[in-house]
Amino acid sequence: MLGALAACGPLSIDMYLPSLPSLATAFGTSPAAAQSTLTSFSFGMLLYGPLSDTYGRRPILLGGIALYAAASIGCAVAGSIDVLVLMCFLQALGAGAASVLSRAIARDAHAPSDAARVLSMLAIVTAIGPLLAPLIGGQLLLGGWRVVFAVLTLFGLACAVTAFLRVPET
Repeated sequence: MLGALAACGPLSIDMYLPSLPSLATAFGTSPAAAQSTLTSFSFGMLLYGPLSDTYGRRPILLGGIALYAAASIGCAVAGSIDVLVLMCFLQALGAGAASVLSRAIARDAHAPSDAARVLSMLAIVTAIGPLLAPLIGGQLLLGGWRVVFAVLTLFGLACAVTAFLRVPET
């Protein structure tokens, strides 16, 4: 579960990279405008540490992953490049919660020796995600760029439901 949460950010960025030319064509805009959807994926990570220290890991995680899933829907149905940029920004905010808090929960829930092992596995997932995501995204692109975001929505919903059911407050 923590591995899937840690993968939200890398999957979200790298899975739709192959569809950037399709996005530019679909919205009748420049490749640079389509690439602007990528610029917001590091901002959210700065917020979640202090928020989760104040309000708890679980509510911030659940809120973030819900935002991720809702914004992924928004990306899939975006009618303009401006709406897509906004939805990608919101998606990045939500993905930041999953990425940051999966590591914090691993540290909180495990003894130091076990935490090191779990954090190493999270690092492996985070490293493999950017390698596989463009390949998956390229295959999904056969159905159109919106399919990529539909799959990210399903992934986000699966993570949200599983986190709600299985991740305790740490």
